[in-house]
Amino acid sequence: MARVEPDRAALEVARHMLGSKTSLDDMLKNPTLKAALKAAARRHMRRRDQFDPKKLQANDHDD
Repeated sequence: MARVEPDRAALEVARHMLGSKTSLDDMLKNPTLKAALKAAARRHMRRRDQFDPKKLQANDHDD
């Protein structure tokens, strides 16, 4: 299974989650920071996909 490349928005959220003051472009130039950033962005993308606003609006709770 191929890894999904995170989009720019997910990378920005991941940078904020990591608490870095470094710019996103500078982080992507460093191989170590790039790996950590992409892992956090993939984690964010999985959580983002689980959120369904239409389901919440419909008050449809499948437990």
